Amino acid sequence: MNQSVSYEMLTATGVCVSLSRVPVLESISFETRPGEVTGLIGPNGSGKTTLLRVLAGLLRPDRGTVSLGETNLKDLSASERARRIAYMPQHDAARPFTALETVLMGRYTHLSRFELEGRRDRRIAREAMIRTDSARFEGRQLDRLSGGERQRVILARAIAQQASIILLDEPSSSLDLRHRLSIMETLRSEAADRFVAIVVALHDISLAARYCDRLALLSAGSIVAEGAPDFVLTPGNLRGVFGVETQVQMDPATGCPQVWLIGTTM
Repeated sequence: MNQSVSYEMLTATGVCVSLSRVPVLESISFETRPGEVTGLIGPNGSGKTTLLRVLAGLLRPDRGTVSLGETNLKDLSASERARRIAYMPQHDAARPFTALETVLMGRYTHLSRFELEGRRDRRIAREAMIRTDSARFEGRQLDRLSGGERQRVILARAIAQQASIILLDEPSSSLDLRHRLSIMETLRSEAADRFVAIVVALHDISLAARYCDRLALLSAGSIVAEGAPDFVLTPGNLRGVFGVETQVQMDPATGCPQVWLIGTTM
């Protein structure tokens, strides 16, 4: 793929969000780092999806700021945000487009209003589909794919967008084991090859420990621990946030923390 190197940072400072008057994020300060994959982990309802939506500019915080480089995110147009930030939601509508047409939508942010995608756009789209093992679905309707197949196509769209920031909400949730590993390896190589900053919400702590450079552990709308996986994934942190007893050891095969579940604290 024709790689354009990126160096932008996305920074949230003192972000607070309430939905239906219920606090969801409380004084969140967070920044992306070019060339790194940062994992957001935490139980359901901890604020991971809301934080991603705020970082993507889809939800404006009640207090605090989000900046892309030196520019407040709210001062950017939707088209400018889309050129610089790619967002993959956890669930995307199964629209009646082919898989290739769907991935090409990631190129629209690089085209003028009435410009059609060209040969280069199609090449970038097809290369993204190869990287996500979705090229064989090129001519199939998106709404006729399985959940896991569709998820790989949507990820290909985010990669084809070639943004400097990529935000992903549970990209591996519907995938089989092989594709979970493959997708995370793809994200690692995307971060390294283009110096892209990637933030990914994950439920699978083992995947997060193995493939993320940094982790942010969320609980009740706050970041309770942030740093390298071996710093965040401690029995004390996991007990306090998830209510489980664990044993954490370094995996000799990967050199990453391995979390063993012992039981609940109740």
